[in-house]
Amino acid sequence: MTQKNKTDRFHRLSAWAITICMTAVFAVFTLSSTAGAAHAQNAEAALQRFGVRGNVACSTYGNNPNGFMANVNGKVYILDLKNNRIASIENPDAVFKDLDKENSKKKGLFITQFLIHNDSYDKDHQFGEWRGSHHLIPMYILVDYDTNGNMIPADRLFSGEGAAPGHYHGNITEQKNIDLAVLFVKEVLPFVQKGGFVGKMTPEWPANAPGYITANEVNIRIGPGETYESLGVFFKDDYVTLLNKITAADGDSWYEVKYYNKQYGWIQGWVNGNYIREGKRF
Repeated sequence: MTQKNKTDRFHRLSAWAITICMTAVFAVFTLSSTAGAAHAQNAEAALQRFGVRGNVACSTYGNNPNGFMANVNGKVYILDLKNNRIASIENPDAVFKDLDKENSKKKGLFITQFLIHNDSYDKDHQFGEWRGSHHLIPMYILVDYDTNGNMIPADRLFSGEGAAPGHYHGNITEQKNIDLAVLFVKEVLPFVQKGGFVGKMTPEWPANAPGYITANEVNIRIGPGETYESLGVFFKDDYVTLLNKITAADGDSWYEVKYYNKQYGWIQGWVNGNYIREGKRF
């Protein structure tokens, strides 16, 4: 075989290989696009059964057999297929704040206002407020992370009276409401990763800095104030991770902290700034 023939044959084989590769890529792209379109149509059909109509801009349909989250005309819904119910999220700006696609801040708490459509009186009927047949129930949802870094709900869920309770001291006990919170925790990050909602990221402070307790005993509370329920106590020289710092209405500084409890895992709450010092104790 001459050198020219060898060269021509090589070019033909190269062109054939490139054609095969491009065909395969196109096929994968086509299948992916087809699957995405089918998921959007299925999500739209499922939502319509609950009276929600409109363009589904994004959804997690197909990710979880128990349900999915969807953005319909700019409003965020969560459809619980397990219990055949739907809720809208009424405070998305707060819910998705500081949650990016990488979950870079390892968010550990959501205070989510679920407006459950056509809800029935149950064990949690006293929480939140009723708007006709719709039940607005705010949930204080602590989250943890498994060994693979996946977000999972902690054991405790809280609520309170009114749309925006001053205290979240009531335990959520109705199973279908627990299921809703679990579904939310499992779907919220995939929803963000698909572009379902873009939350506002605040500057890091103090970037998960260390701190320690200076008082003999101090409460860690659900919110930044002495009237909030205590989640437990710290003792002098206990180490914590500082997540945030604010000035409360009474003028006191409060730190949002997290710490690891052997019984409950990671716990997140607020401690009066008078009893914390930033940095490591030497």
